[in-house]
Amino acid sequence: MEWYRLKLVGLKDSIIGRLMKNLENYEDIFHLDREQLKNYFKIDDDTINSIYDSKTKDFTKHFEKLKNLGIKIVSLKDKNYPKMLRNIAQPPIFLYYKGDLSLVEKERIIAIVGTRKATTYGKNCCEKIVDELVDGDVVIVSGLAMGIDTISHRRTLQKNGKTIAVVGSGLDVVYPLENRKYWEEIGEKGLLISEVPLGTPPNSFNFPRRNRIIVGLSRGVSVIESREKGGSLITAFLALEEGRDVFAVPGDIFSPVSLGTNELIKKSEAKLITSGKDILEEYGWEIDSKDSIEENNFFMSNDEKKIYEILSVEKNLDEIILESGIKAGNLLAILMEMEIKGIVASISGGKYRRKK
Repeated sequence: MEWYRLKLVGLKDSIIGRLMKNLENYEDIFHLDREQLKNYFKIDDDTINSIYDSKTKDFTKHFEKLKNLGIKIVSLKDKNYPKMLRNIAQPPIFLYYKGDLSLVEKERIIAIVGTRKATTYGKNCCEKIVDELVDGDVVIVSGLAMGIDTISHRRTLQKNGKTIAVVGSGLDVVYPLENRKYWEEIGEKGLLISEVPLGTPPNSFNFPRRNRIIVGLSRGVSVIESREKGGSLITAFLALEEGRDVFAVPGDIFSPVSLGTNELIKKSEAKLITSGKDILEEYGWEIDSKDSIEENNFFMSNDEKKIYEILSVEKNLDEIILESGIKAGNLLAILMEMEIKGIVASISGGKYRRKK
């Protein structure tokens, strides 16, 4: 936390990074005189004054606020700084986090990104991929934005999996507000991360920089629906630059939110996937055997079992009524309950399909 005092007096990360690179400990700064600091590190008098202020100023209130909010800080010099993130081109000097930091050291970590305006197809693809990755004990990383990000986090939490949210605001500034519930739940059951200080609003320029952290924490990045110039493509290209694998789900050739993913596949910049199992197989990661309905604690009534068997292929309501013999009113109530349990999903065209 000593290095963090430099941040609190307003030093730029570039200067702090330079000092960290050349000095072993924060205290080593004060073994140098002002002329040495000025000549060796090429910093001006005002900056040197700030450096000396960092040693004497009282930051008790700030540290108490962090403690009360349950927020901790890890620096590039700390042993528990994420190893994979440390090796990207521009690792953050400091990370603010809330939750279980040990998740960043798991072997199986995959990022999922995509459009903020997901279609029903994109939503269903995302849920299917997340379900299978969580069954494979994979930690899901995303950015807690609306759309695919939110679906990824929500579905992981529903499956009792582990998820990391990398956000573009201070950890005391919930954004978007609609995601407050998931923000709080991830802070308790997973991990919330930000590189920007407390109180920082969700400025637009924070998000492209945030994306490099999503990439740096992950073994690979999966893109589910992206426009031709969408933010998800920025993440995909960052992943390629950092030597990470990129996966993409093919989409409707007439849909604007599939232009980006289809182009990634067409140019061989991403590996085509149609399931989470494709990613597990890519890395030779074994799939958790607990992937059946029964083993996932989904209790089904006799009517639910009958409907589940009927939905071996997609079918509309009339077809299900005809084959099951269940009256329409009762059938709709059962299907709704099965959707809540995550056993079936309603899709376009008034049809239903299995989710397991």
